[in-house]
Amino acid sequence: MKRPSLSLSITLGLLLGLGVGVLASALRVGWLTSFATGVEPVGTIWINLIRMVVVPLVVTALVSGVASLGDPASLGRVGLKTFGFFFGTIIVFSILGLLLALVVIPLAPVAADTAAQLRAAAAERAAEVSAQTQRIQGFRQFVIDLVPTNPVKAAADGSLLPLIVFSVLFGAAAGSVPAAPRRTIIELCDAAVAALTKLIVWIMVVAPVGVFCLAAPVAARFGWTMLRSLAVFIFAVVLGIVIFGPLVYGLAAKLLVRVPSVPRFARDITPGAAVAFTTTSSMAAVPAMMETAIDVLKLPRGVASFVIPLGATLNRPGSAIYQTTAVVFVASLYGVPLTPVMLVMAVLTCFLMTFSVASIPSATVFTTAPVLLAVGLPAEGIALLIGVDRIPDMFRTGLNGVGHQTAAAFVARGEAATA
Repeated sequence: MKRPSLSLSITLGLLLGLGVGVLASALRVGWLTSFATGVEPVGTIWINLIRMVVVPLVVTALVSGVASLGDPASLGRVGLKTFGFFFGTIIVFSILGLLLALVVIPLAPVAADTAAQLRAAAAERAAEVSAQTQRIQGFRQFVIDLVPTNPVKAAADGSLLPLIVFSVLFGAAAGSVPAAPRRTIIELCDAAVAALTKLIVWIMVVAPVGVFCLAAPVAARFGWTMLRSLAVFIFAVVLGIVIFGPLVYGLAAKLLVRVPSVPRFARDITPGAAVAFTTTSSMAAVPAMMETAIDVLKLPRGVASFVIPLGATLNRPGSAIYQTTAVVFVASLYGVPLTPVMLVMAVLTCFLMTFSVASIPSATVFTTAPVLLAVGLPAEGIALLIGVDRIPDMFRTGLNGVGHQTAAAFVARGEAATA
């Protein structure tokens, strides 16, 4: 009998976890509730295993990619194209997500009594939201901290952006040394990437169990009533990703990448996006995406090793849709009318926060707080979204995976001879 695929197994683990959690919430049976909430540490351990690989994978893949590009002119050209693609698509997704939310969310308004209950539930978690949002730096400090005084400390703290700056600079320096030592550095980093990829494969074997142990306690705490009340928000996020993801990246593939067949390109990049979708981790999908980029799309190794790890750390189009949708939903929940100026502020703040997500649990949800505050909405509104983040997170991360691979294909145009 053929074993189910990893993606199917993870999906089944998610559905089973949600089912057990909802049952525990509805039946109020002591042992079932204890089981549903008691498995959470197992899920946390699984997430920690993934995070354990993030720092060494980002550093070694970026150093290898940048060093493989060779001269600084190639690095500058590739960097400009990469960030230009990231910035452009994030702005587009922010605007489209906001427009769709303005249409969809008013179609299913939350009843007044339910809205009051939701606001009360949010207020109960205000302290947690405040503690987490205080960890989000101001823009000035964010820019200063981009250059690490101690890369080892940045690695220990899990501060990815300073590590990226160090890795790019080190890779550029490595690419400028004579051929023999440059080749040694690249081969060493490639060997490390191969070993880390194997480690991720091992971690993914237990992914269905990890996903189950993350989903069950969330559903047990919030129950079906709360999930149903927030269904319009979840629906708006998922609908925006399902509609605009294929539209925007399909047009990018056709007009910018100039692929012969968009459907074939979509099929080629599906495996990497599927890993991102089912694990809700772009970093876990980096090996699959790089394999697709190099072996299937035939992109230069240097470009793939630079763009995809960088994208997995910085490029979050799914978060752009999520955050602008959250603004509309929270405004509706608290009865705050959104003016054109508030909408513009939402898009601009969302753009900035998308690129400054900290390495903390539910990072996208918590970095929605500054977006809400920028338009005058209460930040504690995000407390409601934390508990139902699993489903939107899957779609967000799946879209991110599509974006990383499309960006690599775009950047690779004209770089074959130099990478």
